[in-house]
Amino acid sequence: MSRFHSPSSAFLQGVLLFALAACLSAWALRAGLPAGPQAADIIWQLRLPRLLLALVSGAALALAGLWLQTLFRHALVEPGLLGVSTGAGLAAVLSLLLWQDLIWLMPLAAFAGAGLSLLLVLALARRYQLQPEALLLVGIALNALLAAGTQLLLILGPDISLRAGSFWLMGSFAYAEWRWLLPGMALVLVLMAWGLRRASSFDLWLLGEREAGLLGLPVPRFRRQVIWGSALLVAVAVAQAGSVAFIGLMAPHIAARLTGCQHARLMPVAMLVGGLLAVFADTLARTLLAPLELPVGVMTALLGAPFFLFVLHRRWRA
Repeated sequence: MSRFHSPSSAFLQGVLLFALAACLSAWALRAGLPAGPQAADIIWQLRLPRLLLALVSGAALALAGLWLQTLFRHALVEPGLLGVSTGAGLAAVLSLLLWQDLIWLMPLAAFAGAGLSLLLVLALARRYQLQPEALLLVGIALNALLAAGTQLLLILGPDISLRAGSFWLMGSFAYAEWRWLLPGMALVLVLMAWGLRRASSFDLWLLGEREAGLLGLPVPRFRRQVIWGSALLVAVAVAQAGSVAFIGLMAPHIAARLTGCQHARLMPVAMLVGGLLAVFADTLARTLLAPLELPVGVMTALLGAPFFLFVLHRRWRA
C-alpha cells in the first residue's frame, strides 16, 4: 500500500474534508445574511434547507456519476453527458405541464425519464458494441435531443409553466422545502448503504463482465440494480434542483485521488466531495454578483467544463 493511501493518511484526509465541509457550510449559511432578529428565521426557513439540498443533490450526483463510470468502465461518463439528467428534466417538465396540481408526480416522472434515458444509452452501447468514445458521442447527441424536446415543451406550454420549467434548465437550490428534502435525504442514504454493501461487486465489475461473472457476480441483476439506482439518485437531484451538470464527473475523480479505487472508501468520499462542490457552486452563485443570483448550473458548468477537458487531455496523453 502506498504512503498516499495509508490508513493514517486516509484518516487525516477524511478529517480535513469534514473540517472543510463544516467551514464551507458555515460560510454558506452566513454569507450575505443581514443582521437582526430575523437572521435565525432566515437560516432555518431558507438557508439551512438550501444548504442541505445542495449537499444531498451534490452527493447524489457524485454517487450516480461514480456508479455510471464503473458501469461503463469509462472515466468521462457523467449523468449530464449521457443525457440522464436531461431525460429526468424533460420528464419533470412534462409532468408539470400535464398535471400541475399533482406536484408529487414530478419526482416519479424524473425517475422514469432518467431510467429510460440510461436504458436507451446502454441498449445502444450493447447493440452496436460501441467503444467508450463513441458511447460519449451517443450520449451527447441524446442529451441535445432531449434538451430540444424540453425547450419545445416550454415554448408550447403556458407562461407560468415556462417560468417554472426554466428552473430545471438552469439548476437552482433556491426552492428547497423540508417536505421534499427529508424523503430525498432518506432515499440517498438508503442507496448509499446499498452501494457500500455491494462495494466488492463494483470492484469486480471493473475487471469486465465476463471475469466478474466467472467470479460469482450475477451480472444481469447487478447491471439492472446499478441502472435503476443511478436513475433514482439523478431523479432526487433533478426533481428538486434541476439540471446541475459535471458534479458527477468531478467528484469521483477528486475522490479517487484521495482514496484510491476501492469502492468501499471511494463512495463516501465521492459523496462528500460532491456535496462540497455543490455548496461551493451555490454560494458563489448567490454572492458573486449579489444581489443578482446566478443559476447554480452555470457555476458548475464553469467549473466542470475545464475539468472535463483536463481529464480528456490526460487520456489522450496516456
